Amino acid sequence: MSAQDTRLYRLGGNALIASGLFFLTRSVLDWTVGPPPQNGTDLLSWITAGAGRMAFANEALFFAAMCLIPAVPALYHSLASVDRNKALSGVGIIAALIPVLAMLDIVHGRLVFPVFGLQVHSPDVAEFAVALFYGGLHATSLLFGVATIVLSVAMMRSPFGMGMAYGGFITAGCDFADSYSYLLGPTVALACQCVFAAWFVAVGAKLRNLDY
Repeated sequence: MSAQDTRLYRLGGNALIASGLFFLTRSVLDWTVGPPPQNGTDLLSWITAGAGRMAFANEALFFAAMCLIPAVPALYHSLASVDRNKALSGVGIIAALIPVLAMLDIVHGRLVFPVFGLQVHSPDVAEFAVALFYGGLHATSLLFGVATIVLSVAMMRSPFGMGMAYGGFITAGCDFADSYSYLLGPTVALACQCVFAAWFVAVGAKLRNLDY
């Protein structure tokens, strides 16, 4: 393996670990805030009560998404020689989710960060922003689940090993379950999100130490 590959894997692995930790931070903060109430007036009170934690959660989501940028090419390169089609499909889905997460983060930010002194201040707008944000997270969880399955199949014949692949299948199941977090309840949803973050950290740790 060339020195360039080593640097790529180290950068990508560290970035994937950081992404997992940022996702975990966002999940824990979101759990402490609690699920959103179901009407706009109560939403405004919910936002006010949790504004500080929501602001930190918003920043954590931004950095979680940005850390995926160097992780994607490194993960693809590590699996392309084993199964190029699955590697491309899996990381392609993750790459497509980066701008989606960034846009969801912008929507969420309007709950707590004013721009030119403007932020969500009416019940109707609060309902729309919260529904758009959590609806977007539903879609991203489903797509992360699909990407995880595809990448895990590719990992079965790679230096990542069968253990990492089977862990990926469990993680994908948690991703699919977490996409319906509003049905699971906050504690079960947090457990699913912890599994998702832990798999990212585990894959990142393996990636940065790969030695083909």
